[in-house]
Amino acid sequence: MASFPYLFWLRMGLLSWGGPAAQIALLEQECVVKRGWLTSAAFTRALGLCMFLPGPEAQQLVAWIAWRSHGWRGAAVATLGFVLPGLIACGVLAWLYAVGSGWELLPGVFAGARAAVAGVILVVGGKMLFRTCEALPRRWAAGLSFAGLFFGAPFVFIALAAGLHGWYVRPDDEEALPPVSDQLRSAVKCLGRYLLPVLLVYLALWLWLKHSHGYVQLVEVSLFAVLTSFGGAYAALGIWRVRANALGWLGESRFGDALVVGEATPGPLLLAGSFIGFLAGFNGLLFADHGGIGFGLLGLVTAAVFTFVPSTVVLLACAPLAEEGVGDRRFHDALGMVSAVAAGAIVYLGSALYWSQFSTPLFMFVSAVAAWIFYRQKLSVPALVGVGAVIGLFSAR
Repeated sequence: MASFPYLFWLRMGLLSWGGPAAQIALLEQECVVKRGWLTSAAFTRALGLCMFLPGPEAQQLVAWIAWRSHGWRGAAVATLGFVLPGLIACGVLAWLYAVGSGWELLPGVFAGARAAVAGVILVVGGKMLFRTCEALPRRWAAGLSFAGLFFGAPFVFIALAAGLHGWYVRPDDEEALPPVSDQLRSAVKCLGRYLLPVLLVYLALWLWLKHSHGYVQLVEVSLFAVLTSFGGAYAALGIWRVRANALGWLGESRFGDALVVGEATPGPLLLAGSFIGFLAGFNGLLFADHGGIGFGLLGLVTAAVFTFVPSTVVLLACAPLAEEGVGDRRFHDALGMVSAVAAGAIVYLGSALYWSQFSTPLFMFVSAVAAWIFYRQKLSVPALVGVGAVIGLFSAR
């Protein structure tokens, strides 16, 4: 990698269909097997770190690989190349969705695709439950997360309580803990320093436009969702679902359409937030009835910037940990509890999408079949979304 491979990362963005698992497999094939830019062991350590941090793991893995050879500038440019194709595709689909709301067959197409996505999310949440909830306290955390979200409790309070429990409530038979590791202290200091400019921009907007302003709310939900997404994109999209409904940007009954677009385009699934941002701007909900395509594009880009800049900043602050390790049991336990809470939130999101189809047994059946096919790994997510869309198209005729 003598010179920075701009076109390579753009090509990765164009080919990154199928969600995080497919994207990570593609990165390993291209960067480890074909080009030998890093060893398989280094790739595995970096992947473990990215799955550990909040933010889209595939995008953070791209940033880490580029950071390793070209520093923070390389991470920034690689992230742009990886995200840009999906962002453009998302913008095009958002515009078609906004201007084609009266098209006779469009609701059926999205309803079928939503049904498939609901099945996928239920499987993802179930797998995450089994992976993260071996211990009884984590099972309780996941269950309380599901129940809390059902009754409208803010996710941030549930996650914070679970993290504090994991940090402070220790097993009775545990030996004395060592002090917090130097690596972790350094990463936390860097994280605060790197995130400060992003938070200052948000604060400046808050002071200028006031907290109730639609644009400030878009910046806030983008930041909040990505920084609390310890369970991956689906956990963050649960936050988008609640806020988009409360602010009138996209109702709960149509939120699955954002997930459909996120699954049907290349790049990170969190681009679904940019889809919502476009609709909010286009429909005049960001700047007091000033709408149209220009404000839609502003919403699209704003959501992407305040999602992927913080995600990349978090990765850069913690990047050395992929080589040195975290080395702190309390931190692992706290993040484990937060991951369990996120698993409960993902299951709740999938369940809510599934039961929202109660009046349409056909789509409930599509969800169940899609869940089984995805669990058995018979089809990719984009293929399942496409099949669901075709079924929805014929059901609407």
